[in-house]
Amino acid sequence: MKTHRISTTISQKHWELLKKHTEEFETQQKVLEIALESLEKSSKQSPALTEEERIWLTQRSMKTICSILKDSLKILLETVNIEMFNEYLNKYKPLEYMMEYYFQKPLKEISLKELLDGIVITAGMSNWFDTIDNTDDDDHYTLLITHSLGLNNSKLNRMVIEDSLETYGVKVESTISEKTIFMKVYKN
Repeated sequence: MKTHRISTTISQKHWELLKKHTEEFETQQKVLEIALESLEKSSKQSPALTEEERIWLTQRSMKTICSILKDSLKILLETVNIEMFNEYLNKYKPLEYMMEYYFQKPLKEISLKELLDGIVITAGMSNWFDTIDNTDDDDHYTLLITHSLGLNNSKLNRMVIEDSLETYGVKVESTISEKTIFMKVYKN
């Protein structure tokens, strides 16, 4: 077996760990070889995060996850002040912030397809909706959302999504009902 000589410096903390494990494994060489093999094995065993896992971690780090029973949410939505919520949207742009944080780039650098995919994924994970689908229909994308949280949920989420898409610079046509949000998002 061919061997290679290395020389490096390590912190006091890691020096203490090396000394501790040298007692167990007899040589510093053996400790380093075992540590490297362990790193290799763990990197092969750890699959890449799924898109959903990345979103969960993003939402967790942004502190946007908040557990609430859907019935309680429905009551809150039925009594929400729509005008006050609109002021909040105009000031803080929460969906835009979430998309920029998730994609790690400014809104204008995110492609329209990425933006819509991000909206579908994050909206789906919020559990506010029963279904959320996005289709590419030649000159526009179609976003169809169904839910059971009432008309104010449709109003609020239409406002959130439209505001972000209009800030992004695309034309949006929406139709809402008590249980659906239907949007045509035109490509530039």
